[in-house]
Amino acid sequence: MYNLYTKFVKILEICKQFSENLVNESGNVPRRGPVPKFSDLEVVALSLTAETESIDSEKWLFDYKLQEYKDSIPNPISRRQFNDHRKKRQACVKNCARGLP
Repeated sequence: MYNLYTKFVKILEICKQFSENLVNESGNVPRRGPVPKFSDLEVVALSLTAETESIDSEKWLFDYKLQEYKDSIPNPISRRQFNDHRKKRQACVKNCARGLP
């Protein structure tokens, strides 16, 4: 399974199972303000996918890998937003990581 998008989708499904009580129906932690196009669960899934692929460089992930899948992932997130969301959602990351084989 070398396809980053395939792994992303599988991990996203696992995250949905393990974070039912933490997120709303759109996959976001409930908060005020506009609803982001790239949900909190998608940020968590992308983070875990990068870890499973041993991708240590965010620059490489965002500048090269995600460019390959820009048709599959319709609303990509910027690196800054990715880091902000990932840091705020550490509890969700830990819950989802428990469900990975």
